[in-house]
Amino acid sequence: MYKTLIQIVLFLTLIFVLSFTFYKYFYIEEKKNDLVEESSKVIKQNDENLKKDKDKGKDKIKDKENKEDSIIYNLSYKKFDIQGNIYLIEALKGIIQDKKPNIIFMNEVKASITYLNNKKLLIFSKNAIFNNKSFETRFFDGVELRYEDQKLTSDSLDFLFDKNIAIFKDNVRYENLNTKMFSNKITINLLTKEIEINSKNSSEKIRIEKK
Repeated sequence: MYKTLIQIVLFLTLIFVLSFTFYKYFYIEEKKNDLVEESSKVIKQNDENLKKDKDKGKDKIKDKENKEDSIIYNLSYKKFDIQGNIYLIEALKGIIQDKKPNIIFMNEVKASITYLNNKKLLIFSKNAIFNNKSFETRFFDGVELRYEDQKLTSDSLDFLFDKNIAIFKDNVRYENLNTKMFSNKITINLLTKEIEINSKNSSEKIRIEKK
């Protein structure tokens, strides 16, 4: 009987140990995994909500910026210089900021000067910044000037209306029937048609090619 009692005690001890092990390593571990999984879901949801809030904030800023800007299509401005020549500038699209109503950012730009003898000088560029009070214009991106058999291209062009001066800058290329010329800067008096050719750096040379 004593032996049987010992066996029963050992059997109960074994059951207790197994039960404790199962509870500790399976039930608690499963709960822990559930908590980790739930925490990950909460963090992921918070990240998604934060991203949505940021996107909404960006959209609101864009909407505000669009409301502050006025977009005009197929716009044109005309003005006469001191000699009666006509300066006309046209653009497929223009953007006017409320903070700077005199400044217009233009796309797909065409400008012309029609002289009293009906000869016409043409200017083209992809973009321009135009002051509708002073008529000063900065053309940039694919600038091209055409006048009779002469052609000028450059990265940018500053047109000073009051002084009737056009300043071509960077990668300037001048062509006529007989000559090609390359420089960094060319200034043209639009009334007298006089051309001044120089370089930003005195060490750089002006290259001229005869056709």
